[in-house]
Amino acid sequence: MVSGPDQYGILPFYEAFYIDSMLLNTQSAIVSWERVSECLRMLDSDIHEDTQMDCTTEEILNSLQNLIARAAALSRYLWPARDGKNQEHKRRAEQLCQAFSVTDESPLKDRELRNCMEHFDERLDHYLSKLIIGHIIPSYVGHVPEQFEVPQHVFRAYFVDIGTFAILGTRYKILPIVDEISRLHSILLRCNTEGCRLPRGSSHA
Repeated sequence: MVSGPDQYGILPFYEAFYIDSMLLNTQSAIVSWERVSECLRMLDSDIHEDTQMDCTTEEILNSLQNLIARAAALSRYLWPARDGKNQEHKRRAEQLCQAFSVTDESPLKDRELRNCMEHFDERLDHYLSKLIIGHIIPSYVGHVPEQFEVPQHVFRAYFVDIGTFAILGTRYKILPIVDEISRLHSILLRCNTEGCRLPRGSSHA
């Protein structure tokens, strides 16, 4: 019988499955960020409106929310919610963190980020169960709004001047997350073209 990751970590001939699964998330996140960047450049330019692609506020925010969701998915590979009955999840995570030089300082470890995506339905219930008084803004892309006497409640927003995505009252700095995902993506691409094996070194740029 072939032993699995519960005893030895990820066996060499199974590494390709983890590489491919993580690549799915990094690729999706990068495509979303490229779309956001493209939209923001177009909206900030003097290009005539008729020549622009459909860069709506909703599309920008949907792309950012997908990026956060992919980051949360990657986080689960590296810091699983449970160790596993035979420590298989813990061993897998330790091997992946070592292979990709991921430390606890990584922005992907943010538990708040993971909880927001994993339990979004419950957080939405809690958010809307409170008595919301003031001006409700479902979606917003722009600079941080000025404070007025009437409270403002933004459901989803991207504050371009501080590079921060806000959803259900929680804010995330986007660029550190993008940088870490891009770093992992580059390593995963190399792995995918070099025998589908995890890195053996201890340092990756």
